[in-house]
Parts: sequence; C-alpha cells; structure tokens
Amino acid sequence: MLAPLARRCGRDVERFRTEIALGAETDALDPRAEAVTLLTLHGAKGLEFDVVFLAGCERGLLPLRLPGSGPLTPAEAAEERRLLFVGMTRARGRLVLTCAARRARHGAEEAAGRSPFLASIGPELLGPARSARTRRTGDRQLRLL
Repeated sequence: MLAPLARRCGRDVERFRTEIALGAETDALDPRAEAVTLLTLHGAKGLEFDVVFLAGCERGLLPLRLPGSGPLTPAEAAEERRLLFVGMTRARGRLVLTCAARRARHGAEEAAGRSPFLASIGPELLGPARSARTRRTGDRQLRLL
C-alpha cells in the first residue's frame, strides 16, 4: 500500500514521513473493496464509511498525553477535540466509540476511562457503558457487523 508513496518520495525520507503524517495512506484506499479499513483520524478526513469504530476514546489517548509532556495548551486541546469530531463525522450510519477502564501504556497498567471530550456529547447520544462480556465458547463464526 505504501510502495507508490515511497516511489513518489524517492530517497526523501522527511517527505515520506510528512506524507504519512498528513494521511497520504488514503491515496491507496479502494472504496469498492469489501474490507475493514484502518486509518488515523488525519487519514480519514474527507472519507465516509457506513460504520466507524473509534477505539481509544479515553483519558491520555484523546487528547494524547505523552509521559513528561506538560499540560495541553488551549490550542492543542481544540485541535485534538476537532480531530475526534472529524473522526465521528466519518460515519454515515453507525458510530461506535470505545474506551478501556484500564490500559497498559509505557510498560505499566494505569486507569484510563472516558476521554474528557466525550463529556460534551449529550448523554442521550451515548449508549451505556457496557461491562465486558463473557467469552463465548464453541466453534461458531461471529458476524463482524
């Protein structure tokens, strides 16, 4: 998928990194393919899908906070919030937001919980937090959607 992009960039590694950061992976997206597509929020700009899953809508990931980084500036928080809502608007029919109560990051397990950005979404639009389901046993094919 990235080979055409690599050929366009030649030996310019910095250009290649910039293209990836700006979502150039969508250049290789075939909307006719019946497949699950994994994209970054940046890469999903301008695209729409019947069903969208946004995983990791939790504190520390959205907005992204790296160890040792200071507090978010208002401009950084606004950009992260905008990206989340851009991702949410990619869904034509169904949107699923997920978050974990606990997550292993940087070699340690820590409490996570919902992203503070989800507080600005009306509770009538957010479904109830569901507890982990018990694992099903047996040889049965489950439907993805």
